[in-house]
Amino acid sequence: MDTEKIIAELDGIYGKGKGLGIYTTIMPGIIADFTGILNKARPGAVIKEEYGLEDKKAVVYVRGTKQKTGLTDISIEIKKYNLRTD
Repeated sequence: MDTEKIIAELDGIYGKGKGLGIYTTIMPGIIADFTGILNKARPGAVIKEEYGLEDKKAVVYVRGTKQKTGLTDISIEIKKYNLRTD
C-alpha cells in the first residue's frame, strides 16, 4: 500500500493539498473494516470490497489475499466516481 500514491490520487480528485486530510479521515475506517472481513476469510481467499465516499466523488477499491501464514496482502486503488447512465 503506497500512501503517497493514494494521497496523490485523492489530490487529483479533490484538489491539490486536500488528499492528506481526506486520507487521514477515511482510510483508517476503511482499513479496519476490510481487515475485519479479511481476518474472517479462509486462508487463500481473495477478498474485494468497494467503498464509495459519501460525497460521491471517489470510490476506494480494496483487494486482499489472506495467506496461509495469517499474513495478508492488501492493495488499494482510488478512482473518481463515475455515474453510469446506461
